[in-house]
Amino acid sequence: MLRKIAATMKKASPYVPVILLAFARAAFAASGQPQIVTGAVNLLNDATSWLLGIIPAGSGAAIGYHALMKQMSDGDPATAAHHNRAMRNVLIGGAIGESAVGITKVFLSYFGG
Repeated sequence: MLRKIAATMKKASPYVPVILLAFARAAFAASGQPQIVTGAVNLLNDATSWLLGIIPAGSGAAIGYHALMKQMSDGDPATAAHHNRAMRNVLIGGAIGESAVGITKVFLSYFGG
């Protein structure tokens, strides 16, 4: 699953700058910040604020679920190993998600949002 997502991201990555530039306005020389940029910064600030709370809560719930399933596996080493891997993957994914949101917040703070 993760490999499919990574392969899709690799294929799509060259097109992202082109798509972003296609929607950029040509006349940014006007005084003040364009309304679309202000709205986008506000939207991203709101979304990242929510994500900073949702990611740890979701990760904690997933880790709790896998810990419970591991506890209820009746000592089966294969099941315990599966849930240990899943807990590790949830921790890694949560750390990557929190880092990405934090980097986005730092980037948005440049715009004064």
